Amino acid sequence: MLNGLRHNEVALLAHIIAMRLKFNRYNPLFIVFCGLLSSGVSAQAVPLAVPLVVPESTFKTLGRITGDTLNQRLMDQHSIVRVQLADPQAQIAPETPLVVFRQGIRLKGPGGETLGVLAIPVARARTLSRQTAALEIAHPDQPGVAWMHIQSLQQEVMRGDSVMAQDAAKQLESPPCTPPADSPAKAAQVLALVSQADMLSANGDLVAISGGCANGMTPGATVTLWRPATKTYGRKLDQPVEDRRNNATSVFEDNPAIAPNQTPTHRVGTGTVLASYPDTAIVRIQNISQAVQPGDLVRLLTTKTRP
Repeated sequence: MLNGLRHNEVALLAHIIAMRLKFNRYNPLFIVFCGLLSSGVSAQAVPLAVPLVVPESTFKTLGRITGDTLNQRLMDQHSIVRVQLADPQAQIAPETPLVVFRQGIRLKGPGGETLGVLAIPVARARTLSRQTAALEIAHPDQPGVAWMHIQSLQQEVMRGDSVMAQDAAKQLESPPCTPPADSPAKAAQVLALVSQADMLSANGDLVAISGGCANGMTPGATVTLWRPATKTYGRKLDQPVEDRRNNATSVFEDNPAIAPNQTPTHRVGTGTVLASYPDTAIVRIQNISQAVQPGDLVRLLTTKTRP
């Protein structure tokens, strides 16, 4: 039965079995079955691609996926996908390699400055050949529109995803980083989680941070992640008499029976820099003790062991 399945179907089935195994971890049958599937698809596994930080002006000009011939909400490798180009007169050459990006989020630094758009690659595709386009599409030469086949998936492809030529995407990868020797380090912090569906990030996840090459965040560098101090309030134990003017509507700072305090800053984990841009970087989280979240502080391990 397994020999008759295509590689992408086997990979999808392996993912379903793995999710089933999460809730049946003590079932030996699932363990053996997943081992058989993994041996058949290991050669076809697609490594996790590192997100790009794209200038906002460039991201606005990318083509957008508007649907496919089967009118699916989620598109797979069997779908012929329609791409609406930003230029109504533009066309993409047949069999051009493409990269599909999930709708990015705007990255803003600690001071409110715009650092770029986080573009998360979810699939690789290729425009149809002339022969396939003539057979499958009624008007294959329509200007401002491109048709493509998805070749490999990391996440599901949806309407609204952006499309960029593979050669153009390679030019936007992180440039070589040579940090300035005499530049004072700026405060760096977690800006966004690559997985936009989660509010907290776990071990192995990717996050975008501020600072980048200007802070010495070179690819391969190890960083530490810190939870900043948080203001809290506690009732004073040595207050013999409470002010009768205080009531439920009193502001904490105006209530003498309430003592403002701060939780101590503490380390929540470490990470490795995967890609470094001038003012931002992509980090893979490792060895966490608490879930990482936006706003956590980031320090180089070699220069900072405590806040």
